[in-house]
Amino acid sequence: MTIVYAEDNPVTLAAYKNRLEQEGFRVRAARDGVEAMRVMSQCVPDLVILDLEMPKFNGGEVLKFIRTNESLKVVPVVILSTNTIVDATQEHFLEHANKRLLKANCNFPILLKTIQELLGPDKKPAETVEDIFPTPLQVARRFAHA
Repeated sequence: MTIVYAEDNPVTLAAYKNRLEQEGFRVRAARDGVEAMRVMSQCVPDLVILDLEMPKFNGGEVLKFIRTNESLKVVPVVILSTNTIVDATQEHFLEHANKRLLKANCNFPILLKTIQELLGPDKKPAETVEDIFPTPLQVARRFAHA
């Protein structure tokens, strides 16, 4: 499972990125809104974590990019920020986030539980290379048991 995490605070980004990777997620980090949109243009993530207050493009603008992009619009988005609103003109886009968490009230177990709820019980991080790139025989076995 791939998560795009857009956060301009390097300490916060490193801490959550490391913990998510320990849980088995692949994390693509973005330090500003432009980088987040570039990363999502290259790969469609399973989930996005957005800070609202970022340079270049803020989280509200990135969320608008996600929700108006055909290949991204169904991707779950968690806003994790110190602020709940960037400005009043973007409030209607923030309503399209799947979950909003305030950094002051959030810790890693809360974030992890939120991610698991949004991805569903059948979605879990890849554990082996074969989970990411199954062999033709493994694909055939999965279809046989489905």
